[in-house]
Amino acid sequence: MKKILCGTLVVFGILILSKNALTKDRDRIFEYPYIEGEILVRFLSNVQTYDKEVMVQDIGAQTIEKDMIVPNLELIELKDGQSVEEALRYFEQLPGVKYATPNYLVSTQAGIFPPREFPDPDPQPGPGFNDPLFARSYGIRMIDAPKAWTSFTFGNRDIIVAVIDTGVDYNHEDLNLNMWVNANEIPGNGMDDDGNGFIDDIHGWNFVSLNNDPMDDNHHGTHVAGTIGALVNNQLGTIGVSPHVSIMPCKFLGKSGWGSVHNAVQCVTYAVDNGAKVLNNSWGGGGFSEPLLEAIQMAKEAGVLFIAASGNYNQNNDEVPLYPATYDVENIISVAAVDAWDQKASFSNYGATTVDVAAPGVAIYSTFPNNLYDTLSGTSMATPHVSGAIALLWAHKPHLTALEIKDLLLNTVEPIPAMKDISVTGGRINVYDAMAFSILSR
Repeated sequence: MKKILCGTLVVFGILILSKNALTKDRDRIFEYPYIEGEILVRFLSNVQTYDKEVMVQDIGAQTIEKDMIVPNLELIELKDGQSVEEALRYFEQLPGVKYATPNYLVSTQAGIFPPREFPDPDPQPGPGFNDPLFARSYGIRMIDAPKAWTSFTFGNRDIIVAVIDTGVDYNHEDLNLNMWVNANEIPGNGMDDDGNGFIDDIHGWNFVSLNNDPMDDNHHGTHVAGTIGALVNNQLGTIGVSPHVSIMPCKFLGKSGWGSVHNAVQCVTYAVDNGAKVLNNSWGGGGFSEPLLEAIQMAKEAGVLFIAASGNYNQNNDEVPLYPATYDVENIISVAAVDAWDQKASFSNYGATTVDVAAPGVAIYSTFPNNLYDTLSGTSMATPHVSGAIALLWAHKPHLTALEIKDLLLNTVEPIPAMKDISVTGGRINVYDAMAFSILSR
């Protein structure tokens, strides 16, 4: 069945949001872009498989996906010509259904914004580092990552960070050695050796094309990955916040930078099931989605942190939620962007109770596909600074729980006037301070 996009106007790739459209009100859920011809339905736990099939078949639909991290959640494909609104009304009145919702669309939180000059790079990469372009990565130095490396650790590849995004160029010269490798899978034999439901998933999975090649056909995911974990002292490129880490690509955003909530849930499921401890989510949008909320809650139960971009609309998330960053779940860290002077980025969302912390997000220099490097701005770029810091901190204190790691990072921020009263912590992350303070923790 051909899928088309329905909902709110999109201009230059940025969703035009209205305050009213961000509520759960049934009259407004269709103001967001969603995929026509599909809905997500969660059945009650006591409903038998046969009864589910009858409910679906009674309107001429069919189940095309189930067994996600959220129990009894199914992706339903509607018959030709049947509207999402009609299908939701049908399922919502059934006693065996917990909820039914559109399959919303979300997008990257990066772009080209009004330029602002940033400081001249240091003349040398820094003592002990031979990466020739690291001088341009002011954000990594701003959060005191080099001091953390020399004082404590470069990280540990046992820490897996899932980049839930447009994919990653896993062959990139500055990323390849830090790419997650599924050691339980035999490459190229056409079999699901580890029994995880995915054949030959050596470096992750592509939920857009439904194959084992999560290659980046955009650039966004590769840029994010470089900020998290570009290699150190390899005489190439720059350095990520955690230069020793395992990066797991999970592609759910297409070449355009857009993807569905269903595929996001699939990525969360895959990443958690395959050992990721940190999920980087430099994307957002769409309406309130119970499946995505519940997937994040399930990740919390598994001891996994969910790092999310606060959004690029210069809006107060306390008043106008931007999902998934604004879901009220303990394992979420919502990230705003600041520039090289610790001023809030002009585009960055904020929120005294809903945006946790800031990180550098303006003119961030990082990896691009095909062994290239370039700058991007956005809360998309701030988020991987936090994910990398979490990975580095967890490598240093592997016995701490997810929420203890989160608290350690947020309780050691550098207070900055620009974020005072518009974020939970009122500051920007400093990974060295977090690691130094961790010496006093258990």
